[in-house]
Amino acid sequence: MGVATTCQICAGPLRLLYTGSGLEARAEAFSPTNHQPGQYGDLYRCESCGTVAQPSLPRGDALLALYRHMRDEHYLDEEEGRRATARRLLDEIGEHAPRGRLLDVGCGHGLLLDEGRRRGYEVEGLELSEHAARHARARLRLTVHARTLGQLVADPEPPRYDAIVLADVIEHLDDPAAAIDHAAALLEPGGVLCVVTPDPGSRTARLAGAGWWGYLPAHTYLLPRGTLTELLDRRGFDVVADLALVRTFSLCYWMAGLAERGGAIGRTVELLRKAAPRRARVSLSLGDERVVIARYAAVGVTGSGGTPAAVGSSAST
Repeated sequence: MGVATTCQICAGPLRLLYTGSGLEARAEAFSPTNHQPGQYGDLYRCESCGTVAQPSLPRGDALLALYRHMRDEHYLDEEEGRRATARRLLDEIGEHAPRGRLLDVGCGHGLLLDEGRRRGYEVEGLELSEHAARHARARLRLTVHARTLGQLVADPEPPRYDAIVLADVIEHLDDPAAAIDHAAALLEPGGVLCVVTPDPGSRTARLAGAGWWGYLPAHTYLLPRGTLTELLDRRGFDVVADLALVRTFSLCYWMAGLAERGGAIGRTVELLRKAAPRRARVSLSLGDERVVIARYAAVGVTGSGGTPAAVGSSAST
């Protein structure tokens, strides 16, 4: 299969940004806690919209199969911090959709859903990873479906939601624009969509270069902030909040991420990490992840090509 020469997001020309390691895509490498630098395929950047694509990744059912078999044994090691991050997201969502039905797409182990339920939302999740979904269902007693957004939209009478969350999801899909279309089709009038995603156009990403943590083996498309907001606008969404994501992790976790970058700084941080208090937690933003919340209001909007926005099924959204 030849490498695509045009951007799927805007049809602009692609150019090679970084040469990858040439490793084959594997379910083990797709885990959320895998942040080893440089372990990705060739990355291409669109000269028009700035989207960074990894075209060597499989698409459709082959991509879905990797997520079904993905498991992350260390994800819950940082449960307390991840719940704190989820609560901040729910604070922002609650400003615009304080109640009603909430769908978390790619809900993982269900931590955001559990926090949302405590606030009175009627929660539901979509998750392909059998390992993560098992925890959400069995341990947290959550309603979680092994389905994609496209499959949900294709139901004869699809459900409707007051809020839909795509946190750390859109960069894993083989058609991000279709995912936004599907979300629009599932939202109640005036409902809100929350998208959390790495920004390859951020200063942090530019400074980190090929070693930026956002360049991962599982990331299909990385959308710059402006490109994401334009996609939302073209599909009838009004952006009501656009802010940097603040994550909470243990101090040891933050330091381990820096240590993975290697070099003299990495070796120094690794030595300091061994002496760091294990229960200490730090909340910070590196400035390279955006939280975009948009309200859906328009009817009869057009997609990026000027035709009515598609709402049909897409294999991995």
